[in-house]
Amino acid sequence: MCATHSLYKENPMLKFLLALSMGVFCVSPLQAGDITPVTKSCQPGAKQAQCERWVTDIKKAVDLAYKGDHGAQVTVAFCLSTGCHGAVAIDKVASCSWHLVIANSGSTTVLDSSNTRNTCRPMTAAEKDEARALASDLVQKIYKRPLVKTDQM
Repeated sequence: MCATHSLYKENPMLKFLLALSMGVFCVSPLQAGDITPVTKSCQPGAKQAQCERWVTDIKKAVDLAYKGDHGAQVTVAFCLSTGCHGAVAIDKVASCSWHLVIANSGSTTVLDSSNTRNTCRPMTAAEKDEARALASDLVQKIYKRPLVKTDQM
C-alpha cells in the first residue's frame, strides 16, 4: 500500500500531485486483472459465526472460480454484489465482471443471465467498460480465449 507523508497533507498542491501519482504508480488488484473479494473482519454478535463461515467459503470459492468452477463463480459474483452477510466488501464492478465470466463459461443458466442484467445494467458506461476489461482478463486467464461480448449489459 502506498503511504503519504505529512508534508503532502499540509500543502494542497502537493497532495493533489501525490494523489495523481498514486493513480499511476500504485496498481490495485482490480487494475492488474485479478478480482479477489476483499474480506472483512466479522463483528462480534449474533451473526458473527455466519459471517466467519462466509469469509472461509469465499476464500475457497475464489480458488475454485479461477479454475473454472461455475458454482464457485456464482458464489464470488453474489458475494461481491451483496456482501455475504458482512463478510465481503461490496464491489459492483467486480461482481459484474464475474457475471460476464459466467456468461462466457458455457454453463450459463437463465438465472445467471438475470443476475448479469440486474448487476450490470444499472452501472455507468465507465463502470461497464471497466467490468468488460476485467472480465476479458479473467476469461483469458481461466478459459484461455477472448471474451465474447454479451448484450445483457
